[in-house]
Amino acid sequence: MPTVTEDTAVEGAASSAAPDPAARIRRLLAASPDEPPTGHAPTGAIGAAPDAIPVASPDPTGFLAAALARFDAPVDLRIRGGLGSGRRTLAAALRARQGWRVTVEDIDVLAVPGARPTAAPDVEIVCLRTAPCRHEEAWLRRPRLHPVLVVATVPALPAPDGGPEDNPRDHEQVQEQEQEQRQDQEPDDDTTTNPPPGHRSDSPHWARGLLAVDARTAEHRSVDEVIAFVDRAVDGLAALRVARLEAELERLAVHPEVGELAEAALCAIEF
Repeated sequence: MPTVTEDTAVEGAASSAAPDPAARIRRLLAASPDEPPTGHAPTGAIGAAPDAIPVASPDPTGFLAAALARFDAPVDLRIRGGLGSGRRTLAAALRARQGWRVTVEDIDVLAVPGARPTAAPDVEIVCLRTAPCRHEEAWLRRPRLHPVLVVATVPALPAPDGGPEDNPRDHEQVQEQEQEQRQDQEPDDDTTTNPPPGHRSDSPHWARGLLAVDARTAEHRSVDEVIAFVDRAVDGLAALRVARLEAELERLAVHPEVGELAEAALCAIEF
């Protein structure tokens, strides 16, 4: 990754050694029909010059263009977490280290029962500072096509933007809750086994096996692990986006207006 300023998108959107499948689809969209469709003014019509005859768009709905826009978009990296989870602290650390543009989202809004589904990101990081509640745990267990990393964050300092998320009072309450959880836990037989990378010896039971991240200092080695995860995820992003594009074209193949064009686009990808 080059040294960049903040608000720079993560590199590696949809590059591949194979021919760009989106380029073939763009050529299909750019191709004009041989004859004007029924209902358009014919050549020589009153009030219409021959060179001003409207030509039908091959994609009148714009659905294929939208699918291509998602294929070509910058890498969508999102950090999700609840209030006081350190999500903004981690986002600031990644911005300081790599200059990455990161979207921060509230897990309490996404995981609430009955919440409307949102477009899936390319790379997802979930920050937890306390044990997830039942509906959050169910949301975390949902199958995902994109890479996701769940981390256990340590108490962070106030957020750089002065927001209410990471303030000392919230962290005191979080620490009290974690202390109560540790007191209620019974010792396990596997506490002497080799801990996973990033594991903290004082981690509560729910955080065992998760990467412990301390983003209060952008240069902390745990942030290195997060950066390495994002780099690996971006390396495989081209295949993920092609799969998403194929799925979208298969859905559009039954559309009454763009079905034939979507089928032709599918053939272009498979060619």
